[in-house]
Amino acid sequence: MRQFAVTIASIFALSLGAMASNAPTAHAQQSGPIRLAPLPPPESAPGGTGAQPAVTPADPALSPGGVLIRGLDALAEDAVGVLGASNGGLGADMWAGTDHTTAVRLLTTLPSRYLAGEARELTRRLLLSSATPPDGGGSVADSGKPGLLAARVAGLVSIGAPADAIELARAAHSRRVPDHLARSIVSANFLRSDLETGCDVLDQYKGGYAEPFWQKALILCQIVGGKGAEASLGLDLLREERGDTDGVFQNIAYATAVGAQLAPEQLETPGATDVLTFAMLTVAEAELPDWMLASNDPALVRAMLVSPQVDPARKLALAHRALRRGVVDADDVVAVYDGLGASDEAIAAALLDPDSVDRDIWLAYLYLAARNQTVAIARSEALWEAWTLAQAAEVDDIVMTTTAALLADVPATSGFGWLAAAATRAALLAGEDDLAIEWYQLVVRQARSVADMARATALMWPEMRIIGRNLPAAPEPENIAAPAQFGVPDPAALATITAVTGTQIPAPGRLDPQLTRRSRAPVSPLPPVPWSPTRLSRWIDLAGNNEGTADIGLALYMLQILGDPVSEENWRSAPVTVDDTTQIGGPVPSPAALAGLARAAIAKRRAEVTLYAMIVLGQAGETPHAGVVANVVRGLQRVGLDTDAQAIARAALVARVR
Repeated sequence: MRQFAVTIASIFALSLGAMASNAPTAHAQQSGPIRLAPLPPPESAPGGTGAQPAVTPADPALSPGGVLIRGLDALAEDAVGVLGASNGGLGADMWAGTDHTTAVRLLTTLPSRYLAGEARELTRRLLLSSATPPDGGGSVADSGKPGLLAARVAGLVSIGAPADAIELARAAHSRRVPDHLARSIVSANFLRSDLETGCDVLDQYKGGYAEPFWQKALILCQIVGGKGAEASLGLDLLREERGDTDGVFQNIAYATAVGAQLAPEQLETPGATDVLTFAMLTVAEAELPDWMLASNDPALVRAMLVSPQVDPARKLALAHRALRRGVVDADDVVAVYDGLGASDEAIAAALLDPDSVDRDIWLAYLYLAARNQTVAIARSEALWEAWTLAQAAEVDDIVMTTTAALLADVPATSGFGWLAAAATRAALLAGEDDLAIEWYQLVVRQARSVADMARATALMWPEMRIIGRNLPAAPEPENIAAPAQFGVPDPAALATITAVTGTQIPAPGRLDPQLTRRSRAPVSPLPPVPWSPTRLSRWIDLAGNNEGTADIGLALYMLQILGDPVSEENWRSAPVTVDDTTQIGGPVPSPAALAGLARAAIAKRRAEVTLYAMIVLGQAGETPHAGVVANVVRGLQRVGLDTDAQAIARAALVARVR
C-alpha cells in the first residue's frame, strides 16, 4: 500500500506538470511566482535571483506595529500583521511572556465559531495584529517548529475571514505564496469563489500531493482548466487508493469532468460539508443542496451567503438562522438584503399583505422599507413599525439587530423621544454601544415626566451600566516619579520637570493651598451611565416581578466582576437554587483551558489570555455559564482589554433577555 501511495502521488505530480504545460491562456501567461500584490520597486536582493529582499525600514522603531523586522525569515514573518495598536491591534508586546510552542498550540486550538460577534472580532484582531513574536521560534523549515503566521492565516480562514487571510499572507509574502501558507490561501480563494486564483496558487505548490486535500484540489483545478481526462484519471486513482470515502465529491467531479449536467438525485445523499465540496459545486454551477446549507461552519456559511448557487429565498433563510446562532453578523445579512434588488412597489405590496410573501423575505422588506426612508421622521416611523410588527411575530431580535445601524441617521433628541426606549434596545442587541448610550441618555432625560420611560430606564439599566462606565485611566508615564504623598511633589520630580521644561515649580511648602486641596481630590469625569444603587434595586424589583425577563444572578455577577459594589442585600434577591426546567449554562470548558486562562491572566500575558478566553468561550456552548463568562471578563480586564471585556459581558447579558 505504501508503494501504491508513492505511485499515486507521482502520477498526481505528473498530472500537475501536464496541466501546467497545457493550461489555458490565463495560466500560460503566468511566468514566475504567483503574485498576491503588485511587485515593489526594483531593488537589489541578497542571495541572488529570486531571493526575497530584506525588509529594512529606515527606522526599525517605526516599522509596522513597532516590530523590529530584520528580514523575511521566520521570525520576521511571524511579526507581520496588518493591525497596529492605533487601529485595533493588541499591541507590539502582546506575546510578551508567552513561549513559541504555547502560542502555536493555542492558535491551532482556536474555535471557528463564537455565539457573540464581539468574541469573533477580538479573535480576528489578534490574528491580524503585528507584534514581536514569542521567544523560541525558529525557521519555518526547522522540524517541529511551525511558524505563527501559518496558524494565524489558517485561523482567519476558519472564522470566515478569507479576505483577511489573503491580506495577512500578502503582508508577509507579496511576491508568491510559500508552501506552508498554500493550503490556507487556496481554501480562502475557493471560499471567495475565485477558483482561478486558487488554482494559480496550487500550480506553484511544491509540497507534493500525497494528502487528500491536495489530490482533490488538483482534480478540481484540472476541471477548471478544461482537462477533464486528467481529472477523470485522478478520480480513478483516488477511488482505488482511498475507496469511496467521499462519494458525493467524486460523483460531482466525474459528471463535471465530462461536461454532464448533475441530476438532482446525485445530490440527495449528504456529502462532506467542506471547502472542496463547496468549490466543486461551484465549478459544476449546481444549486447548493440542503445538507450543505445546514452547515454551521462560519467559513462555509459566509461563502454560501454570497454564492450565486443559492437562490434568494434559501439564502435569506440561511442568513437569518446564522444570525441567531452567532455565525454571521448584521452586515452579512444586510448584504443579502441588498442583493435582492427589490422594487419599492414589491416592498409596499408585501408589507400591506405579509401573508403574500415568505417570512424571510418579509423580514428583509422591513429593513429595506426603513432604509429607503431618507428623512429622519419618516425613517423613525418606519423603524417603529418594523420593530412592532417583528415583536408580534417573535422575530424582533432579527429585525432590531439588522436595522439598528439605521438609527445613526435619526437624531437622539426630544422630538424623537417616543422612539428612545426601543432604539436603545435595538442598539444593545446589535452591539452598537455608542448608539445605545446616546439613546439611553434620552430615555433617562424623559424618565421624570413619562412613566413608561422611567420603567424602560430601570429595565435596561444593568446592560447600560456595563457599557456605560468609564474605562480605567491610562497608566502614568514611568519616567516621572510619583508624589510621596497627596499634595506634596517629590523633589526629584520637580527638578526633572524644571530641567526639561525650563519652568520653575514652587517647592514644597510654597504650593498654593487651593492647588493642594484640588490635587488631594481629583475629579473624575462622570460616566455615561453612573453607578446607582437605587436604579439597581428598582431593576431587581421589576425583574423579580416579571419572570423570564432577566437573569438577576447573571446581571449582578457581571456588574460585580466589572467592579461595581453590589451589596449583600442585592444578592439576597438572586435565587440560589434552580428547578428542573431552569437552564443554568452550557457545557463546562476543559479544566486545562480554565487553568491556562487563570495563569495567563495572573502573569498578564495579553495574547495568551485572549487565546485562552476565546477557547473557553468556544467550549461553553450557546449559553455560557455565568462563571465562565466572568472568568473571561476578568482575564481580559487584567491585560487591559477593558472595552472587549465589557462588550462580552454585555453580549452575555443581552442574549439571556431576548
